[in-house]
Amino acid sequence: MVKLMPTADRKEREKVQRRNAILDAAEKLFFSKGYDNVSMDEIAKEVELAKGTLYLYFKNKDSLFFAIALRRARSVHEMMVECAESRATGREKSRKMGECLFEFARQNQDYYRMACTVAPALLRKADDDDAKEVMDLMVKDLHLHCDALRDGMEDGTVRRDLNPLEMAVYLNITSMSIICLDPAWKKGLQEGGISYSRFVKDFLLFIGNAVDKRPDEDEANMT
Repeated sequence: MVKLMPTADRKEREKVQRRNAILDAAEKLFFSKGYDNVSMDEIAKEVELAKGTLYLYFKNKDSLFFAIALRRARSVHEMMVECAESRATGREKSRKMGECLFEFARQNQDYYRMACTVAPALLRKADDDDAKEVMDLMVKDLHLHCDALRDGMEDGTVRRDLNPLEMAVYLNITSMSIICLDPAWKKGLQEGGISYSRFVKDFLLFIGNAVDKRPDEDEANMT
C-alpha cells in the first residue's frame, strides 16, 4: 500500500522546489546578462511564473541576490568548519582554509564576477534576513580562522607575535581582494607572463611566510 504524503508536507516541498527554481533561473540571468541588466519580469518569464507569484517568494531583485549569496556563503562555511575540525596543526588548518576558499572561487567564477561588483554596496544597506545571515556566516568564518591561528600559536606552527584576530582579518581582506581582482590588474599580470593561478599560488606562499613561525623565534624569546 502506498503511503501518501500529508498535504501540508507536499505543499511545503513544492514551495521549496519552486523557490530553488526561481533562484536557479535568477542566477542564470544574472551570470549571463549582469545583475543590473536583469528585471523581475525577465526572471518570472525565465521560470515560467506570473510576476505576482514571483513576488510571493522574493520582495525584490536584491532579495533574490541575497538568497543566491546565502547559498554560496553556507557552502563556504561548511568548508571552513571542515578545515577547522580537521586533525591538523593550526597552521595547516589556516593554510587549508585559504586553499579551499580560492578553489571554491575558481569553481564559482560566474558568481564571484557578479558578487564582487554587486555585493559590497547591497550588503551595506541591506535589511534582509538572508543578507544578515550572509554577514553572520562571514563573521563566523573569520573567527574560525582566528581560532586556527591561535591554535597554531599554541602548537608552535604560527608566530607568537601576531594578534590572531587581526591576522585573520588581514588574510580575509587580501584573499577577497585577490578573488575580486580588477581585470586591469589581471591583464597586467598576464602581460608580464604571470597567470592568475600562479598569482594565487604565490600569494599563498607569500602570506605563509608572514604567518609561519620563524626558526629563530624561540631563541629570540629566550634572550
